[in-house]
Amino acid sequence: MAETTGVISEAVLSGRREYETVYANLAKGKRNWQVVAFGITGILGIVSVGFVRLALTSRVTPYVVEVDRFGRAQAFGPVEPLKKTDTRVVIAQLAAFVRDVRSVMPSPPAEAEVLTRAYAFADQGAATFLNQYFSDIRNDPRVLGRTETRIVEVTSVLPVPKSATWKVQWVETEYPTAVGTPVASAWEGYFGVRVVPPATTDAIEINPLGVYVTSVTWTRVGAASVPAAGMEGQ
Repeated sequence: MAETTGVISEAVLSGRREYETVYANLAKGKRNWQVVAFGITGILGIVSVGFVRLALTSRVTPYVVEVDRFGRAQAFGPVEPLKKTDTRVVIAQLAAFVRDVRSVMPSPPAEAEVLTRAYAFADQGAATFLNQYFSDIRNDPRVLGRTETRIVEVTSVLPVPKSATWKVQWVETEYPTAVGTPVASAWEGYFGVRVVPPATTDAIEINPLGVYVTSVTWTRVGAASVPAAGMEGQ
């Protein structure tokens, strides 16, 4: 009888061990699958965030197309980033900026167009200066355009050594809308400049070279005078 009991106990223990082994393996396998599932979910979340950021970020690759005199494309390819901004680019852009912000047009739409073009190249510091300057009715080109036209001729654009500042000199000639004599005056100003390559389509359209004016100071040099006959005819 004792032998039978011992055999039964051994069989029960053996069965229990087998049961625990099978279910332990199942539980362990379930845990492993849970870890894998959480890992895949995390990877999918990271990938989804990456796709969303790529979708929201515009990537523009500007191309240069060379055409012949008939307008047929001869050569084209992506524009390579400039390792160093050509000084001539800054000079041309700065001269255009000065002409736009200092000119006075008799036509309100034309005046609005040149100011909009100028503000596209003005950084926050320069825009603040221009807003304060134009807020004075004596400097508001929309008001001045009712009685005069101002033409600006840039005569010099030079970099200030060891700085991001440029010195610009120009001549302004004011032509009265009614009867009167034109008056010319010399001006000079100092402009801070920084170059930020455009990264979006909108930036390329309004400021393709990425030249921004960061600060502005200007003053008239000497007294106003009657322009020479050659200048008056311009």
